[in-house]
Amino acid sequence: MKYLPSPRTAGVALAAAGLCLTLSGCLETEPALQLPGYIEADITSVASPVAGTLQQVQVKEGQLVQPGELLYVLESAQEEAKLAEAHAVKAQAAAQSRNLSKGARAAEIEGLKAKVRYAEAQLEQARTQLRRTEQLRNNGFVSDMQTLQERTQVQLAKAQVEDAMAALRTAQQAARVDEQAAAAAGVDAAAAGVAQVEWLLKQKRVTAPVGGVVQELYRRQGEYAQPGATTMTILHSDTLRVRFFVPNDLRPRYLPGTKVKVSISGCDGALEATVTRVSARPEYTQPMMFSLELRDRLSFLTEARLAASSTCTAPPGTPVGIVVPAGEKAAS
Repeated sequence: MKYLPSPRTAGVALAAAGLCLTLSGCLETEPALQLPGYIEADITSVASPVAGTLQQVQVKEGQLVQPGELLYVLESAQEEAKLAEAHAVKAQAAAQSRNLSKGARAAEIEGLKAKVRYAEAQLEQARTQLRRTEQLRNNGFVSDMQTLQERTQVQLAKAQVEDAMAALRTAQQAARVDEQAAAAAGVDAAAAGVAQVEWLLKQKRVTAPVGGVVQELYRRQGEYAQPGATTMTILHSDTLRVRFFVPNDLRPRYLPGTKVKVSISGCDGALEATVTRVSARPEYTQPMMFSLELRDRLSFLTEARLAASSTCTAPPGTPVGIVVPAGEKAAS
C-alpha cells in the first residue's frame, strides 16, 4: 500500500520546499532569490535660526523646491525698526567724522579774523600811548611807574593778538589726528551695527538649503518657531538608495560600482542601482531577514544608489528585494 502524507505533513513539506527555493540556495542553479532591503534617502531638516512667528509660508507638502528658494518668512517688524535706527546712528557718525576732517565754517573764520584785527588795533593803540608816555617821562612830566604800566599794556595787547591768531589758525585746520581716528572708529562701529541687524533680518527669510521635495511641515503660518526647532523636512532629489545585507560568500560580487537589480512591489520590472558602499565591519543579520541556515552567518551592510532615470520610485522605508541572479551561490 502506497503511503499518502497527511495534509499537515504535506503543508510542511511544501513550505520547506518554498523556503529552500527562495532563500537557502539548496542547489547552486536554483532560480533567482532576493536579498531583503529597504529604500532610504537623504533628508534635510530645516530649522529657524532665530525665533519668530511664521508670517508667510511659501511652500506646501509635496512641492518641489530648488536650492535658495524662499520657504517661509518670520515676522520682522522689530528688526526693521532696529535697522532704521542703526542706519541713523551710522549717518550721524559719518557726519561727525566729516566735520572733524575739515576746518570751521566761513562765517566762523571771518569772526576770528575780526578778533585778530581788533587785537592788533588794541596793540597799536597801546604802543602809541607808550611812546607818548616815554616822551613825557623824558621831560619829567610822567613818573617811571606810569611808564612801566604802559609797557605792560603793550605786552598784554601783544598776547591778545597772538591768542586771536592762534584761534584763527586752529579754526582753519582740521581736528587733531586722534580725534579724527576716534571719529573714523565710530563710523566703523556704526557700520558693524548696521551689518549685524541686516544679518538678523536676513535670518527671518529662510531659504531651501538643498533641492528636493518638501516632505513634511511641522509649523504652519501664524505659529511660533523656536530657534533650532525643525519647521519642515526636504527629501533630497535623486538620493534614493537601497540598504541591504550581503552574505559573506556573495560580498565579492557586490563591490562598489557593481550594477544590481532592485525589485519593488508595484513596479513593472526590476530597477537598476549601483553599489556605492559596502561596510567594512561584518555583523550578524537579524533572524527575520534570512532563513535558519543563514541566521548566524556574517553579512555586510551594503548601499546601492538607484538610477536617477528610474520611472518607478518608492518612498523611504519601502521594503525591496535585491535580485540575486540564478546560479550564484547563496549558501552552503
